[in-house]
Amino acid sequence: MGEYNILLIKVDILKKILFILIGLMMMVGLNAQVGLFELAYDMTLEEADGILALMGFLPEESEEDAVKYYSDLNQFVSAILVFVEPNTKRVAGWFVKYNSENGEDNDHLTISRIAQMHGKTNHFDEETQQLIWFLTDSRTLHVMYAA
Repeated sequence: MGEYNILLIKVDILKKILFILIGLMMMVGLNAQVGLFELAYDMTLEEADGILALMGFLPEESEEDAVKYYSDLNQFVSAILVFVEPNTKRVAGWFVKYNSENGEDNDHLTISRIAQMHGKTNHFDEETQQLIWFLTDSRTLHVMYAA
């Protein structure tokens, strides 16, 4: 029984270290002007898969044009859905679903990080209650609450 408790403590410590590393990696991502999870448009699916694996997200569901990643280590994110251009296998976009229990402090932290990366929001859509950043003529970033 004592060995089991020591193992649980070691796993807990490793999870905390990994969570800190994930946070540091996200901060590095801010400096590199890429997405919060270091994803970027047009990167290969293999690159995205490797980056997300380093952050503890593993693919569990896959279709021709999308791959869904989950993590047992990240308590703030339920899933990351990466959209792929089927012919080139390059990232066309992504969707991050945060846990609904995160609370307002975490919401503000996420929006603050996005604002640091992309400037203040360009638009608030009253009808859909979305904050929208227009990154280019064809690429946008949307933040909203979803069920």
